[in-house]
Amino acid sequence: MTEARRLGHSIRMDAYRLIALHWCALSAAFYALACASAKPVVEPPPHAPAEETEPNALGDAPRIAQGRTRDVSAHELRVVETLMDAAERVRGLRFVRSVPVLVQDADAIMAYVDSQIEREELERARLVYTALGLLPRELDVRALLLRLMGEQVVGYYDIEAHRLVVRDDVMQAFEGRRSGPHVDVDEARVVLVHELVHALQDQHLGLSANIDKKRDSDAESAYRALIEGDATLAMIAFAHDRDARQLSELTTDPASVRNLSALVRSSPLAGSELGSAPAIVRVPLLSAYVDGLGFAANLHGDGGWGRVDRAHSDPPASTEQVLHPERFVHHDAPARLRLNEAAATLGDGFELVHEDTLGELELGVYFGLGGGAEAGSRAAIGWAGDRLYAFRDQAGEVAIVWLTAWDDEERALRALRAAERVQAASNAELRAQQMVVRNGRALLIARGLQPARQPGLRATFERWSVRAGLAAKPTD
Repeated sequence: MTEARRLGHSIRMDAYRLIALHWCALSAAFYALACASAKPVVEPPPHAPAEETEPNALGDAPRIAQGRTRDVSAHELRVVETLMDAAERVRGLRFVRSVPVLVQDADAIMAYVDSQIEREELERARLVYTALGLLPRELDVRALLLRLMGEQVVGYYDIEAHRLVVRDDVMQAFEGRRSGPHVDVDEARVVLVHELVHALQDQHLGLSANIDKKRDSDAESAYRALIEGDATLAMIAFAHDRDARQLSELTTDPASVRNLSALVRSSPLAGSELGSAPAIVRVPLLSAYVDGLGFAANLHGDGGWGRVDRAHSDPPASTEQVLHPERFVHHDAPARLRLNEAAATLGDGFELVHEDTLGELELGVYFGLGGGAEAGSRAAIGWAGDRLYAFRDQAGEVAIVWLTAWDDEERALRALRAAERVQAASNAELRAQQMVVRNGRALLIARGLQPARQPGLRATFERWSVRAGLAAKPTD
């Protein structure tokens, strides 16, 4: 496995290494749109009893039983080869080589999921998102991620082994056998085509190399939206049995693309682990598929699958470019913000534990703490760049220094008001440790900082915003 992943990716459990594990609520929403006769998603098969493990810094979630793995049968392989043919047809790429297939039961799949969780990076992410107020302090993040991934994984493309893994009872259903609860075979085929598109991306578009590139969370989420949106668009084409011409009729109609994404976004998630997950976990996961679909459809409408292919060699640089595809077309790159003197400003006793760029998508989630999800997303429009610094003091408490830049002062003012609403929604103790300051097009959000340290940081920020060209120098 490669080096530990960055903050945002860690909290979403190294998603590229799990390209792409699907939850029933999400895949069913797409399937319902693609197939008018879609049936309810099946319940997961029974698991073997989990083994207990020692408590750790991430909580005492049980270790998943190892489960069973087997090779694919001749009949099952023929089924997969038929799906490979379909993936080639709808995606417009041909397999350079056959994709190896492995069959695992639900416990073996969950054991793989658990093996991909990087404990130290996940704990760091938990600390930072807790300091931002986006995760409750008592949340066992590892257990949450395991529950999320346990929601009916049909199969996944293993990027490290370059192979397709299919759940055992799904394979048995393809053969007309049944070892547990009913499996919707048509839905499983649609999801596996999605996974096989990832294999095509791997063989043709540099997926294996691109996932190992160092990116901040925002750029990494944007890249994930490209690869998931690409595969989701192909999945919808397969479910509708669309050829390239028919798909273009959809993707060249902006209203149809918007309606498609809106329908998926509004699909009910009540009762699912994904539906009850904190917004900072749920929103980026959904965005990779929903906003990624809109982004990929926009590219396809502009130049077919060839235009989507070219985006893999020059992927979106930010979630802003995914949420607003015209920004990608116009190469509207985010500003690179740095405040190297932040640590010195805070004084002795603070250790930098993380720095990152979270982007428009996650900033909207943060603003949503003060006015709801829709208001938060609107307030984040006009984002031009950000940089978050997380410091830990000698008592183990985390302080956040978060710089943001905006397209103009009007948008910066709107963001200021959103950040002030988040501050006002905090209890009195936490509110006193927060500071929100605007200077021109620059906005500073600080959390976990004692009032005595706030004036020095304010002065440093105001000087920095002038040097960065985001605010005018005050006149004498």
